[in-house]
Amino acid sequence: MENQRRMLSDPRRLASFGFEQGVGFIPFGGLTLGAFRSLRRDDVSPIRAAAAEVLITDPDPKTTEALKTAVADRSWVVRAAAIDALGKRNDPSVIPTLEPALDDEREAVRYTAAAAIIRLYDVKKGKLPAKPANRRATQPR
Repeated sequence: MENQRRMLSDPRRLASFGFEQGVGFIPFGGLTLGAFRSLRRDDVSPIRAAAAEVLITDPDPKTTEALKTAVADRSWVVRAAAIDALGKRNDPSVIPTLEPALDDEREAVRYTAAAAIIRLYDVKKGKLPAKPANRRATQPR
C-alpha cells in the first residue's frame, strides 16, 4: 500500500504507469512497448537483427546455416529477425528449424515464425517463387 501511495505522489512514476496501462488498449501495443524496452537496454541485438535482414538475398549456404543458428539466440529480437529472414529466403527446407519457435516465450517470435512457415509452405506449393525477391530492385529511389 505504501508503494502505491508513493507512486501517486511521484509524477514520473504515475505517468509511466498511466502510459503502460494505456498501451494495453492499443492493438499490438504491448509488443511495441516490449520491443522498445528491449532495444533500449540492449545495444548489440538491434545490430545483429539488422544484419539478418541484410542477409536475406545472400545466396551463400553458410548464410542459411548462420540464420538457422540465430533462431535459437538468447535475444528475442535476433530470433525474430532470423526467422523473418529465413522465411523471406524462400527455402522450404528450413521449416523444421522454424517450428520450435512456434512455442517461443515471446509473442513476436511466435507470430513471426507462424508467418514465415505459412510463406514457406506457399513456396513449397508453388504459389510463390523459390528465389528471394531482390529488395534493392523493389525499393523506390
